[in-house]
Amino acid sequence: MSSDPKTWDDDVRIGVPTAASGGRKPPVSVENRGLTSPARQEVVPEPELRPGETELGRPPQVAPDLAPLSLADVAKLKALDEEQAAQDLTEAELLLASDATGLGWLGWFGSPLVFAFLMGMTGVFGLFFVNQTAILLDTLARQPEWAQYVGYAGLGLFTFCVLYAVLRFAYIYFRMRSNRQLRIKGIEELSRRTRLRWLAAAKSAEARAQIETYLRTFPMNTEKERKLLRGIGITDEMQARMSVVRTELLDPDRFASTEQWFARFRDGFQAELDAAADTRIKYWGSRIWVITAVAPNAMVDSGATLFYTFSMLTDLCQIYNLRAGRTGTAVLLSRVFFNAYLAGQSTEWEKLAEDQYDQMFGEAMNVVGVGVSSNVVGKMLGKIGAKATTGYLNRVLLIRLGRYSARLLRPVTKE
Repeated sequence: MSSDPKTWDDDVRIGVPTAASGGRKPPVSVENRGLTSPARQEVVPEPELRPGETELGRPPQVAPDLAPLSLADVAKLKALDEEQAAQDLTEAELLLASDATGLGWLGWFGSPLVFAFLMGMTGVFGLFFVNQTAILLDTLARQPEWAQYVGYAGLGLFTFCVLYAVLRFAYIYFRMRSNRQLRIKGIEELSRRTRLRWLAAAKSAEARAQIETYLRTFPMNTEKERKLLRGIGITDEMQARMSVVRTELLDPDRFASTEQWFARFRDGFQAELDAAADTRIKYWGSRIWVITAVAPNAMVDSGATLFYTFSMLTDLCQIYNLRAGRTGTAVLLSRVFFNAYLAGQSTEWEKLAEDQYDQMFGEAMNVVGVGVSSNVVGKMLGKIGAKATTGYLNRVLLIRLGRYSARLLRPVTKE
């Protein structure tokens, strides 16, 4: 081998691939040592590199986690992200949406059951009402002619009042916007979860925009609308306070957080509506107590219950300017017809209550020494007490239904 120093610096060694600026070096001619023909020089071919190899003859040292993602890996990660986002959205909806109907876990399959119960209750009440009407008409047919005219006129007027209340309720009810009740506790819970905090901000903004639309469309701008509100129990003073609160809530820079904004809406605006609704519920409850207490038969009890119930529901819808959803409407109507049916059955309870009151008052008069006409007075007081008791029961049923309806119609709930 030559001892020339330049030979060691050329870095031309057999079998070792090298890199040169501007491309590879040409193949090196190897000295013919008698293995081939003297006329031909042997040419060493350039080595071919396998995928992933460097020119130093070994693959790159890269960790498996840092390797480039394939198309399949990218598609799989995208699918997982979409699934997680859908789960987060479902969880957020469950936290924010309020179950105002009170069905709870039955809400998964409760809607068909509620509608089935509504159809059944409507059928039962219809049969009962037709039967009582036939009995009343048969009774009127046996009366003198002048009594028949008076009875038919009163029956016609009574029927007109009931139909008017039902049709007025249907007309006003289905003109209202369906209520999407918001759950403030759900927003607070959502904001405490770090993983869903971004979604909480988006949902809070959406819920706030929904209530802002409700405030702008609330009928309190013209004199005609204010007069209507006065007629259903929202006084001028209440309207003035609501107007001030509405102006504050529609100012985007007034509140530091969404929680403060919703608290102000609930305590300053919705509280006025709740107070008016409670007053209106008691108003109709007092009237149904008196009317059903003096009603002569079961048909009048049921008809009066329908009239006052639908009148109360109409007022509540106008107070909140909302109507319940599909399931909530079915629950309301089911309870309306159920209450009317119970009011018609109260005549049977009256007889039992009358006997108990008669015995109680008779014994009380004998104890105090009143023996003259004690039986007559006891029977009279027993009948009055039985009528007052059944009327009061109808009042309790109406107030319970009214408070349930108000809970359905509230735009925002704390729980």
